[in-house]
Amino acid sequence: MQKLFLIISMFLIVFGCKKNSEVLSEKNPTADSQRLENSTTCYLSVIGQDSVRISLTDSGGKISREIDFRNSETDGSVGAFIGIKSGDTIKLKARTIAEGYISHNDIYLLEKDGKLYEGVGEIKKQNDSTTVFADPAKIDYSKSFVFSKTDCPK
Repeated sequence: MQKLFLIISMFLIVFGCKKNSEVLSEKNPTADSQRLENSTTCYLSVIGQDSVRISLTDSGGKISREIDFRNSETDGSVGAFIGIKSGDTIKLKARTIAEGYISHNDIYLLEKDGKLYEGVGEIKKQNDSTTVFADPAKIDYSKSFVFSKTDCPK
């Protein structure tokens, strides 16, 4: 199962990079709008000694890329996600690996004033490795990480 995740993650990264380079090489009037639409934007949030970095690629409202949690007192986790942008909300399905365990969970981000606000709410467990928001209408975007744009790692 972990091998499958790694293969899918690598595919998303390679495909995303290839798609970006193809768009950047185009020389036509729509290239600028495509370049903006398919570009990767990075965000960083720091609370105390904990940090989270998110890289987002928007391809016509379909969002993909990766997330990296760095925790000071526990092992961090890394993963990839896919999702959609609906109005000012980015709804992601993430797959992360932490301490050898794979988990799947929802991540909702509210885009406001050039920042992303992570949503928190009651979650329900679907199985041993998957959690989802119990009621997405009751998500609170004021009690967790606030992400600011940052340079993407090279």
